[in-house]
Amino acid sequence: MKAKFQLTLGISAGISGYKMVDFVKNLQRKNISVSVVMTENATRMFPAEMFSSVNNVKVCNLIVPDNFDYRPVIRDKKVEHISLADKTDVFLIAPATANIIGKAANGIADDYLTTLILAVTCPVIFAPSMNSNMWANSAVQENLKKLKKRGYFVINPDRGDLACGYTGVGRLKNTGYLEVYVSNLLEKRKQLLGKKILITSGATRQPIDQVRSINSEASGKMGKFLAEACYKRGAQVLLLRSQNAAETDYPFKQVTFSTVSDLSGILEKYSPLYDIIFHSSAVSDFIPDKTYKGKLTSSESFTVTFNPGEKIINKIKKWHPGIILIGFKAVFNPKEADLKKSVGDLFEKSRSDCIIINNVGRLDIGFASDYNEVKLVTPGGSEEIIKKNTKEIIAESILDALVSKKII
Repeated sequence: MKAKFQLTLGISAGISGYKMVDFVKNLQRKNISVSVVMTENATRMFPAEMFSSVNNVKVCNLIVPDNFDYRPVIRDKKVEHISLADKTDVFLIAPATANIIGKAANGIADDYLTTLILAVTCPVIFAPSMNSNMWANSAVQENLKKLKKRGYFVINPDRGDLACGYTGVGRLKNTGYLEVYVSNLLEKRKQLLGKKILITSGATRQPIDQVRSINSEASGKMGKFLAEACYKRGAQVLLLRSQNAAETDYPFKQVTFSTVSDLSGILEKYSPLYDIIFHSSAVSDFIPDKTYKGKLTSSESFTVTFNPGEKIINKIKKWHPGIILIGFKAVFNPKEADLKKSVGDLFEKSRSDCIIINNVGRLDIGFASDYNEVKLVTPGGSEEIIKKNTKEIIAESILDALVSKKII
């Protein structure tokens, strides 16, 4: 049977490279063809036969092999690493050492692996593995940002016991996670191709005086991960985020806002240009009736009246009637009857195509947390719960659910 996809696996000189043998075997069981490219130092740590013995996997490590003859290249117009680049659907570098990350970030191509990184046009994924002090080094972190800005994907390492005897961040992400990540990218990388998607994230800030404000605890992490998940699936993405919200290093457009009025104006401008909107930002429900110049003195009392704020979500389909609107609703340990009524009212007023509910009354998920659990509700009343997980995985699961329901 012909393989569905071609994955190229780059092995640099990290001790966790031995874990990738089983990774290769598991991908082959999924009908994914695998080629392996090793750095010279990697071959000193692990014999190439570790990989070539796995169902005849091809292993490459020398850009100019011994007894190289240029004449067949001139005659046949065929260069091995370019041919491999052309047929590769996804290129995963795991483990990716600080050295290989630094070379790739600065365009250095001095061996087979680094040359191939420049030659491929497919998605490239780096899965770093190194000592925790090396991982925290500013040079490594700056190089990772460079890679992300060029559109490369980075799978951050886990915290755990390291081969050097340290305990900290730097352990290669487990191979089960890598398998799922790679499979998703292969299967879904064109799923949203041609779609223009806008995501709002983070909390609005309403000033009381020039140094104080009212806002929620929303971090913008959910919106950030939704934007990145859409980008991975081929969408053209615009992330509207509050000034203090989580940022992304990936190369899609970001626009910042502060107040409810700021966000409303930006959405009125941009929403007519997009096909889908995820309105996940926490928009202030209350607006101070006045603001004070300078800094109010703490020795005197003052009174501020908070009035209900405008519901931006109810305006979006007025600005662009054809847009697919995915609304988010934060609730605080509601009773089922009250929740049903409030969601019904939101559907009626906003004409959302789906509403995603998250309970910010729980301490283990929601605002400022790295975890979430959500419920997707459609206008017809169908519901789907996505169980507690990291916000990164919740974002992917939300997209899976919306695609399967043919909402997006």
